[in-house]
Amino acid sequence: MIKRILLIDADLFGDTFCSSIYFTHHPIGLLYLASFAKQKFPSIEFRVFHTVTSKDPLQSIESILSTFKPDMVGIRSLSFAKVAFKLVADKIRQLRPDIPILGGGAYPSTAYGDILTDGQIDIAVIGEGEETFVEIINHFSESKKNPVDIKGTAVLENGKVKVNPLRPYIQNLDTIPFPDYSFVNLKDYVGIKNQALSDDSKCVFIMGTRGCPYDCFFCHQLFGRRIRRRSAENIVAEMRVHVEKTNVNNFVFVDDTFNVPMKEAKETLALIIKELPQVKLNFPNGLRADHIDEEMLDLFDKAGTVEIALAVETAIPRLQKFIGKYMDIKKAEIAIHAASKRFVTRTLFMVGFPTETYEEAMETIKFAESFEYVAQPMLSVLRIYNNSKVFDFLNPTEEQYKAISEQEKNLFHLGMFENIKFYGDFFSKEKVPLKTQDLKELISYWMRHVNFNHNRIQKSYQVLCKHFNQDKILEYYSNVYDRPKFNANDLKNLLKI
Repeated sequence: MIKRILLIDADLFGDTFCSSIYFTHHPIGLLYLASFAKQKFPSIEFRVFHTVTSKDPLQSIESILSTFKPDMVGIRSLSFAKVAFKLVADKIRQLRPDIPILGGGAYPSTAYGDILTDGQIDIAVIGEGEETFVEIINHFSESKKNPVDIKGTAVLENGKVKVNPLRPYIQNLDTIPFPDYSFVNLKDYVGIKNQALSDDSKCVFIMGTRGCPYDCFFCHQLFGRRIRRRSAENIVAEMRVHVEKTNVNNFVFVDDTFNVPMKEAKETLALIIKELPQVKLNFPNGLRADHIDEEMLDLFDKAGTVEIALAVETAIPRLQKFIGKYMDIKKAEIAIHAASKRFVTRTLFMVGFPTETYEEAMETIKFAESFEYVAQPMLSVLRIYNNSKVFDFLNPTEEQYKAISEQEKNLFHLGMFENIKFYGDFFSKEKVPLKTQDLKELISYWMRHVNFNHNRIQKSYQVLCKHFNQDKILEYYSNVYDRPKFNANDLKNLLKI
């Protein structure tokens, strides 16, 4: 009989934390799981623990296991936190070998073979988890044996990994209860920053859509390739609960592509404007840059939007097609210029694709350089994750796979190749033209001409002044430049660069 379930968000901590330039958010996926399962099993007691809220997560887990005494544990993680995932799973296995351990989220959904074989978990939940989670609870309420045939899971059967058929996605998202924020103490997040560079203790996270119609070959595709939208009324109802009951009016949307399709996105913004005129909105997860027109910009503005992120990746049409993003670069360029003059704007670019030449990577960087009002231009270097399309394209040998796994250890550091090699070094120049030295040169150019571009800093500062007071501006730059004690004198010097 299942009486108590512990859900853990295994985020970066301790020695797994690869840089202080790191942002997280409330464990909204686990809050959805808890509220959905609580509706089906009202007598079961749930507890949610997020590793970033503890100075010693493993000790906290040990304490929770001792006092809460769960009958089942679920662990959620992203791929870059796989070391943290293993530490958490191993600690639970050591202290409570008698209970089943589930793994879910982006990392277990793609690396289920490794973590099942390694004994870290008993069941991997692949993709959308609510209905699968409920069926697993049902099973363990009647049997102590590991289930082997539940849709949407992978398990070990006779020592071999068995991948069951995927579970159909929930089509009507309005039927899912709101994520249960009673499992989160916002005070635990004081000082912890999210991608919108807001304090996690002063905001709430909203997921208005699931799925993405594009097929970027570096993406996990956790929620499928078809957009499923909650109704505008449903989204506003959830926001109203927080405004009225918790006095929080700052909302961070974590959708992959909130503004696709544009018509429905505009309807949601229009209802927010009508029903909740006092709120502030942030969209840090990467709006589709070629699906923004002047009407949408006006709606964002009237709805209280402060911060947006526009993900371009590459400025090269050939590579846009190759990576499966298919972005209209000209439309994106127009939208970024217009949006960055109105909102605190982050742009997201990426280099290091297979077949990408030095000249193409430099063209993307110079494209990013052209946006004078962008507050936070960001450059990422492609990382290779198992079971992704780019992984399949590279088709690495076992030796190559071990080598490219090292790149993940420096995820948030633009100087990441001072101690390790770029994955391209382990493949032919035909397959991956860029090499470590190329990346160093590209990153150096980016830092000089984009990140610390005087003209851009001056003009984007004007936009910051429209949305933030001086203290908030100092806090913003403190996060952007990873300077915890960034002060007024630092700001004066920055504006003089």
